[in-house]
This record gives sequence, structure tokens and C-alpha cells, in this order.
Amino acid sequence: MARGKRADAQQFMDLVAPLERKVYFTCLHLMTNREDAEDCAQDALQKAYERFHTFRGDSQFSTWLYTLTTRVCMDALRKRREIYSLDLLREEGFEVSSDEAELYLQLEEKDRKAALREGIKQLPPDFRAALVLVDLQGLPYQEAAQALDVPEGTVKSRVNRARKALYKILLENRELFLGDARLNDERRERNELS
Repeated sequence: MARGKRADAQQFMDLVAPLERKVYFTCLHLMTNREDAEDCAQDALQKAYERFHTFRGDSQFSTWLYTLTTRVCMDALRKRREIYSLDLLREEGFEVSSDEAELYLQLEEKDRKAALREGIKQLPPDFRAALVLVDLQGLPYQEAAQALDVPEGTVKSRVNRARKALYKILLENRELFLGDARLNDERRERNELS
């Protein structure tokens, strides 16, 4: 019997290993801060291990794991019942280039990513969950529907509504999303003044 448990543990580890980072990032986008995301990811992986014997293979393992992960996060959000924090997530550091234009572009990219994360944080949890699974994790609508335990049409509707809401939120920072044309003009103006 102990040998069977070891085989199950190894099989679980083989299936989970390539998905661990995606589980964490799913939790990070749903929970909106690193500490809660780490707690939820750990809780989800522990529950997945404990319930691995219930995985029947009716769906892909990743779908089963995302279902469990999403439920852990949604339960945590329900328990927390707080207004979503607008504190920025700490950015990963970047190498500073000696070229000022490159530094400017790097800072602007950092601001764009932060604005996008902030926008995602402001979405209602149901919309955020659908958007994270479909747009950030790349799940097909059918798998996202299985993970969220809702009809596929509901996922499509939530993703569509989430995208529209996110677009409106991002319009508040439209200067970050104008594209390269403005940046090229700014560089040209700077060079002409020099």
C-alpha cells in the first residue's frame, strides 16, 4: 500500500511541476497581492495533492487543478470581503541602460504593466477569474468554463464584459497605451532641442 502512495505522489508531482508557476500567477491575479497569492497557491496545491485520488481524468489535469485553484481563491476573497487594494505590486527590477531613451521606455513599460495589473484588480472577482484563465493563462473557453463550473457562454460573456471594463479603466492612463508614434516624436523633439 505504501508503494501505491509513493507512485501516486510521484505521478502527482510529475503532473503539477509544469503548472506550479501558472497556479501561482493565477492566484496572484485573483488575490492581487503576493502574500495572499502565495498562501492560496500553497493551499490549492496541498488540496490538489490530498484530493488527487478523486481526479478521474474526465478533463485535463490542468483544468482540474485550475478549478481547485480558482475555488480556493474565490473562497479566500469571500472570507476577506474587503475592497480591493489599489497598492501596486512590487515590480521586478530591470537593468538600467546608459541610454536615457531606453531607460524611459523601460520605465514606461513598467508603468503600463502596473496599470494593467491595477485594472485587473478593479474587476469584479467573477470577471477577473474568467479573464485570468482565458487571456492570461490561455485556457480555451470550454476549459475555463469547467474550471469555473459555469456554462461556456457565461465565461464568454464574463470575459467580454471584463475586457470592456478593463478598457474603460485603462483609458484613465491612455498616455501609457498610445504606442510608439508618440515616443518617436518625443525623442525627435528632444534631439532637436539638443
